[in-house]
Amino acid sequence: MNEKMQPKKMEDFKNYLQQQGKSPVTIKEYARQVSLFISWYGDQDTINVQKKDILNYLSYLKHHKNHQAVSSNHGLIALRHYFDCLVGQGIICLNPTALIKLRGVKKRRLHYIYTPEELTGLADSYYQLYVKAAEEKSLSGIRPTLYKESCHTKTRNHVMLLFFIHQGLTTREVLHLQTEDIDLYKATVTVQTTTRGRDRILPLHATQTGTLIRYMNGIRPLLTGKRQSGTLFLPVRQDNSEKHATRALIQLTTALKRIDRHFVSLAQIRASLITYWIRTYGLRKAQYMAGHKSIVSTEEYLPNHIEELAEDITKFNPF
Repeated sequence: MNEKMQPKKMEDFKNYLQQQGKSPVTIKEYARQVSLFISWYGDQDTINVQKKDILNYLSYLKHHKNHQAVSSNHGLIALRHYFDCLVGQGIICLNPTALIKLRGVKKRRLHYIYTPEELTGLADSYYQLYVKAAEEKSLSGIRPTLYKESCHTKTRNHVMLLFFIHQGLTTREVLHLQTEDIDLYKATVTVQTTTRGRDRILPLHATQTGTLIRYMNGIRPLLTGKRQSGTLFLPVRQDNSEKHATRALIQLTTALKRIDRHFVSLAQIRASLITYWIRTYGLRKAQYMAGHKSIVSTEEYLPNHIEELAEDITKFNPF
């Protein structure tokens, strides 16, 4: 092995992970995992690694280091990123970890996959039970300031919900939407890239546009106060921070759990929509609409896996 090349590859790998938006903790762990593999691989250059070497290493972890499948999978993921880095640099042509999957590793699975009609019904129920009820209270004359704020909050939350239901956005994407991302003339929303996604332009749903116009022209100006911010979704009477916007998602999730016993998290809505897109438009278009960088991420939602997905229990992110 060229002693000068391997450290350089590791440094390039860390820079690659930074460009991918990985956290310092993740970068440190991935580098550790790759270093363990390099130490096992011996006095050779990693450009010569083949699939059989990866399989032998995984066998070594299982039988000599007594690693469970989950632990070995962490190492495999780190190596997959490492060799992706080498492929991207043109150092190697193929990633030797491609198509290697470990048995016994639990997949992320959903409680229930909604149909588009059920998702629309979920949004309608939220509007009737929360937004409309808050509007009626605000007009009652009893504690008008409090109920008006409650009405504004629930209206904002309803508009946020529609972006989950019609565009399948992630919570991060919703929180980072800007007013300039909305083109009411063309009825589209531009979803800016995140650390794991891709830029894309998605159509606004016909029933969504009117609600969005009302929010942007009537409700949002009441929330901005003296603040100058282009963020689409703002907190009520709070400093303009993501922390308070995140609180809105917690409130929304809690309300939806009360409405529907099948509801688990906002990630479930996104998974349901991606499943529908695959069935309706095919994998490639679904990949674009979901903002996935890799088609592999989209394939996880293939309809023929849905029955299996619906049977298992998983823990989603808090929203």
